[in-house]
Amino acid sequence: DEVEVGCRQGCTFCATGTMGLLRSLAADEILAQLHAAAAAVRQHGMPPLRNVVFMGMGEPADNVEEVSRALHAMVHPFGFQLGRSYVCVSTVGPSPGHIRALEPLPARLAWSVHAADDHL
Repeated sequence: DEVEVGCRQGCTFCATGTMGLLRSLAADEILAQLHAAAAAVRQHGMPPLRNVVFMGMGEPADNVEEVSRALHAMVHPFGFQLGRSYVCVSTVGPSPGHIRALEPLPARLAWSVHAADDHL
């Protein structure tokens, strides 16, 4: 799932980072991506979706409120009913505070650690 259109982190190795942040997605826009994927899976007779990874366009730590709302709907018994251990939020972790803000989310965290300089 993408959580933003663009990204403000500016990672030079990432195409999304070079375009800057255009806007953050609302929870319903994030959930619409999962709904569309689930519909495509059903239409093509594929196994049901079990795993969701927040990875790609945008930094979840910069859109925590909407990501949290979407995640709660994904794991809710009357929502998408995904298991918390099958949902992962990938983040570049712009700061330790951002990482702490993601800890209470009903998902696993994947911290993408990289260096600003190849020599590091």
